[in-house]
Amino acid sequence: MNAQKNWKAFFNAGQMRKETVEGDVVRYIYTGEHLQVVEYHFPPNKSFPAHSHDAHEQMGYVVSGKACFTVNGQKKDLSPGDWYHAPVGVKHEVSIYDEPTVLLDFFSPPRDDLKG
Repeated sequence: MNAQKNWKAFFNAGQMRKETVEGDVVRYIYTGEHLQVVEYHFPPNKSFPAHSHDAHEQMGYVVSGKACFTVNGQKKDLSPGDWYHAPVGVKHEVSIYDEPTVLLDFFSPPRDDLKG
C-alpha cells in the first residue's frame, strides 16, 4: 500500500502544481513517493544553463518542438520521441530552438524544491 498522503491514481495538468520559472517557462509538477514528473512548456529560443543535481537522477522526453541538449559534454539535437538522461552529478543544459517545446522530466528521488 502506498504510504504517501494525497496521491492520485489518475491526474491531468489541471490537478498538478503549476508554476512559472525563468520569467516565461511554465511547468506542471506531480510528486509521488519515489518519483517526480515535471512537464515543461518552453517558449522559443529559451535556454537553461549548465547545472547538475547532487542527489537526483533525471531523465526526460521531448513531447513537441526541438531542443539542443548537452549532457556531460555531449551535444545533440532532440526532436519529439527522443529521450535524454542525466545521472546524479552530471552537468546538463538545454537550448530551445525557434518553436515552443514541451519536455517531460522525471526525477528520482523527488526534488524537495519542486514539491508542492
